[in-house]
Amino acid sequence: MPLIHKLLILEEAMLVSMAGNPNFTREFPFLDQIKGNKSSNPDCSKCNKDIHKRVLLINGVKQAIVSMGAEKKARLKAMLSSEQVRVRVSDGGKIIEYNF
Repeated sequence: MPLIHKLLILEEAMLVSMAGNPNFTREFPFLDQIKGNKSSNPDCSKCNKDIHKRVLLINGVKQAIVSMGAEKKARLKAMLSSEQVRVRVSDGGKIIEYNF
């Protein structure tokens, strides 16, 4: 019997993993944005700009997940083998949690 998660929190590492899986990108095409966008060196000023872009990108993907309809959210939970999914999105300096 497959492992069923009670609650799965979608963080950057999980989103990157999902973006590398063709089953997820076929079902949720917005995950393709993550591919090829690597993390950078935090000590480099140019890289800091890249890190800021990456944060915005990941936040945008999280927003896309939150904006999906109920049917797509149910499909995502099924593909992740999870009863409930939590997404934390930065909005105007605040962190907002969405559960579905």
